[in-house]
Amino acid sequence: MPLKDFSLLREVLDSAHNGILMVDDTGEVVVFNRAAGRVTGHDPKDVVGHNYGEFEPEVWDDMRRILVTGQPQVARRTLSGAGTMIFGNRTPVYLDGKIMGVISVFQDATEYERVLNELHAYRQLSEQLDVIIDSSYDGLWISDAEGKVVRVNPASERFAGVNAKEVIGRNVSELVEAGYFDRSVTLEVLKHQAAVSLIQQSKDGRQVLVTGNPVFDEKGEISLVVINARDLTAMKRLQEDLEHSRALTDQYRSELTHIHRQDELSSRLVMRSREMQRIFEMAMKVARVDSCVLLQGESGVGKGVFAKLIHGASPRSEGPLVRVDCGGIPPSLIEAELFGYARGAFTGARSEGKTGYFGLADGGTLFLDEVGELPLLMQTKLLRFLEENEVVPVGSTTPRKIDVRVLAATNRDLEKMVQAGTFRKDLYFRLNVVPINIPPLRQRAEDIPHLIGHFLGIFNQKCGKEMKVAPAVVDRLRRYCFPGNVRELANLIEHLVVLSPGETIELGDLPAEVRQTPFELSPEHHGDAWDLAEAVARTERELIARAIAEYGSQRAAAEALGVNHSTLSRKAKRYGLHVANMQRGANLQH
Repeated sequence: MPLKDFSLLREVLDSAHNGILMVDDTGEVVVFNRAAGRVTGHDPKDVVGHNYGEFEPEVWDDMRRILVTGQPQVARRTLSGAGTMIFGNRTPVYLDGKIMGVISVFQDATEYERVLNELHAYRQLSEQLDVIIDSSYDGLWISDAEGKVVRVNPASERFAGVNAKEVIGRNVSELVEAGYFDRSVTLEVLKHQAAVSLIQQSKDGRQVLVTGNPVFDEKGEISLVVINARDLTAMKRLQEDLEHSRALTDQYRSELTHIHRQDELSSRLVMRSREMQRIFEMAMKVARVDSCVLLQGESGVGKGVFAKLIHGASPRSEGPLVRVDCGGIPPSLIEAELFGYARGAFTGARSEGKTGYFGLADGGTLFLDEVGELPLLMQTKLLRFLEENEVVPVGSTTPRKIDVRVLAATNRDLEKMVQAGTFRKDLYFRLNVVPINIPPLRQRAEDIPHLIGHFLGIFNQKCGKEMKVAPAVVDRLRRYCFPGNVRELANLIEHLVVLSPGETIELGDLPAEVRQTPFELSPEHHGDAWDLAEAVARTERELIARAIAEYGSQRAAAEALGVNHSTLSRKAKRYGLHVANMQRGANLQH
């Protein structure tokens, strides 16, 4: 039905205080009420039925955009009349979901202050407009002063499980009796002459929060009751969805932070071998929890570096990381150093007492390096702390709670020490919750070139040089077994940067024991003078010598080489190799 056929609507709008202009989708003026004529000075009879562009072409071009976009226009210039500037709010008019025209409510700019004071009345009027009522997400019921339903919006139909045709024109008391809902807020508003809120049970079992507001006329009597209904079931679901979304957001933020921190930490660690990358990923996983970690590996493989990485990636990264060299503390002082002591605990003690390493690490991480060197008595006290998180300082009887995560490291075989009775079995299992075994450098030769470049950059900067490394040197170092692991490589690069005569480190700059690897024939055997038996014997001697120097005994070296102890002993005697000499030689290299 065209807008111009709304004769009843025109009569209602004719009594409005504000000027109201309504055009159809062609621009033809459908409504031009008395107030519009009073404000503009135009006779409504001269305007209705004419195209609005005849009066205000520019304004009509502006308003026509609403028919295309559906976007309202607020505080726009509408008409000029009698030396005044008239502003209006323009809104699209929908019919059956389509824009059929534009309605403009306007007034003289000089009346704006008064209009603002009457904003509440204007909102009451606007609530009756179809666009506002039908587009509301909340349910809206409008009843008259007798409790008869005059309007129900689509949201209310959805909440209450009813059809508007079923309830419009019926009294709310009748609807309560029919079971549409258990009680009526409209009747409560009419009874108390004031706003009322309550929770209704709808026909289909929904819980709906309903608020009724009375609308008073000029005589102070209720003319309408406007009911706002909100589905609590839907609200609860939305709240749960919101909380779930927030939880996911927090989780994603935490994951991103962890990934960024992991990327930052991985940039500090030189690793290219797949095994080292696997160990790094394991360390990052365990860093997020407080489980004990036992770092195992030969001296110089980087156990301390991994301890720093785990602490840096943990929730305790803002706390202290305290490293304790368990093998470097005298047995007589180790308890006081670890747990601290009270004032006057023993002769020579500080008068104010001392906080031990555990206390210094409170809120952070305690790294027990070479934990296998702890005396049995201290192993017992360490186990007690791991189980109870309490320490008792020397000379005190009062336990102190300490919040510390413990990381431990060793280059010794703790399982064999447990079997030998030199390390507590229960402490071993308590420390070995997450074991991380770091392979020696000789088992990850692909890392060596990158480590060479890393250390070369460090020591070039330290010494103010720009040294380079010849490819032959890199190749030779890849084949060297590095009994001192990464620490030995770092010391070797520093040695070469400091002492190499040229700008490039050549093969001849390497120490003799590095130049001739176990699998490299000496110069005097190059050419045609090949002797396979002699080469095998020389290689065998070199391997046995290195194994004895590294493991400290023939028995341990035999186990590492995979031969019988008596066999290795016989070969060592043949080659003139002795444990004391091998250890002394290893110490001289370091």
